[in-house]
Amino acid sequence: MKLLIVEDDLLTAEVVRDSIDWSRLGIHETGMVHHAAGAKKLFEEEAPDVVICDIEMPKESGLDLLKWVRTENYDSEFIFLTNHENFHFVSQALEYTAISYITKPLNIEKIEMAVLKAVEKVNLKNRLHEYSEYGQYWLENKKLILEKFWRDLLFAKIAQDPSSIEYEMNKRNLVLDLKGQYRLILVSVIKSDHQGSSWDDATFEYILTKMSSEVILGELDSENAIYDVTNRNHYVNVIMMGTVTDEEIKEKCEEFIVTCKKFLKCTVACYISGRTTLQSLADSRKKLEEMDRDNFTLRSKVFSEGNTEMLNFTGQYTLDIDVLREMFERGEKLKIVNFLKNELELLVAKNSLDSSTMYSIHQDFMQIVYAFLYKKEIQAHKLFSDHLSKQLNQSANNSVFDMMKWVHFISTRTLDYAEEVKKSESIIDKAKQFIFEHYMDDISRNDVAASVFLTPEYFAKLFKAETGIVIKDFINNCRIERAKDLLINSDTSISMIASQVGFDSISYFSTVFKKLTGVSPQVFRKEAGK
Repeated sequence: MKLLIVEDDLLTAEVVRDSIDWSRLGIHETGMVHHAAGAKKLFEEEAPDVVICDIEMPKESGLDLLKWVRTENYDSEFIFLTNHENFHFVSQALEYTAISYITKPLNIEKIEMAVLKAVEKVNLKNRLHEYSEYGQYWLENKKLILEKFWRDLLFAKIAQDPSSIEYEMNKRNLVLDLKGQYRLILVSVIKSDHQGSSWDDATFEYILTKMSSEVILGELDSENAIYDVTNRNHYVNVIMMGTVTDEEIKEKCEEFIVTCKKFLKCTVACYISGRTTLQSLADSRKKLEEMDRDNFTLRSKVFSEGNTEMLNFTGQYTLDIDVLREMFERGEKLKIVNFLKNELELLVAKNSLDSSTMYSIHQDFMQIVYAFLYKKEIQAHKLFSDHLSKQLNQSANNSVFDMMKWVHFISTRTLDYAEEVKKSESIIDKAKQFIFEHYMDDISRNDVAASVFLTPEYFAKLFKAETGIVIKDFINNCRIERAKDLLINSDTSISMIASQVGFDSISYFSTVFKKLTGVSPQVFRKEAGK
């Protein structure tokens, strides 16, 4: 803390400065000037926290200085020294909030007491300022704080018991009815349902959340609308007080569904929980999401928790594997896609398509595809190892649209590649290209077979039948041809050349080189003029 002594009498100023242990009072820097003009200059550089000032000074008095300080909005604490008790001086000093008024001759104890009082007041103001800043921060971030609380509560990051919830509310300075009743509305949009729109995911998230808040809660930007995203869905969890009637909530949800269809061009399903408490909100969210995962057919509707009429199960569905297997054998891509399309549409019409049925269809179809590829000795895990295959496979169970997109992709790739394998020269050309690009690496028959998605044994037979040479010899031929070029056209050492063309041993390189050319690498280079 900084203190300034303003006294036109040099001796008095020095006595005040040198007679007090300032650090004991909380003062760590002291300054001294002898007129108001000098004090103003120091104020403009860095305002002191406490000022001990003589009232009666030439040109400008201490009161004139105090008036200027307050006009310039400096908040320093003033202690006045004077030779005379004068009511006019006192009243003016108090008017401009001076903290003390001490008459001369000097009394060091009185000055110490006045300074200590001033220091305490400065410290108090600083603390109040900090609290004020914190309060302002809290007001500005209240929405974020409450949103975070709802998110933590909905996703069970806060223990689901009243004492834990109350503790978190107090810690975040939130006032909520711990014993009150609440309702949760789950807004659901399947991702593939909005992919054809012009909105990117971030923009769609923003608009969906704001529209949920405005239409369902009647607030443009409520902290009670919490966005969430899964592999399948865009979700908004809307939290309402339980005093709103079922009919009112349903009407708002129906209005929201129409609004989304009109402006966002997407289909929305809304799920309404029963009346619940804060500690049960996470369980309600899980139940509503389970309802949504089983809902592939009744979108654009409003459902209440525990609605048992959503699905009309008629027994476990089984895909006709024999029919599909025959279609694959005949290479009938369009028939395969149409067959699955008709089966799914029939399940939708019967309102009998749930998540377990979708999963069953997915797995049975993959079994047919893998069996077909195995018979053709094509490695399925290699054929479908690219990013697009993985992405479509992962999202296949999300919706009927996603399932059909995946079926079309997987059927087309499977049958097209099986047809390509029949044209063995095309496969062999791809394998040769792989060898040309990787002969310098430690590649084997298995690596080359994997590059064309075939089993090693089947590929080896195919390669030998088409080329008249085994794969290993073909790879070595490529390596030796490149080595011959380097021996003729460079000064690279023979050991380095052996390494560059894929041999890990110079002796083995020399053996293979002589076998294929009739001479050693050294002789070959010498005869070539190097």
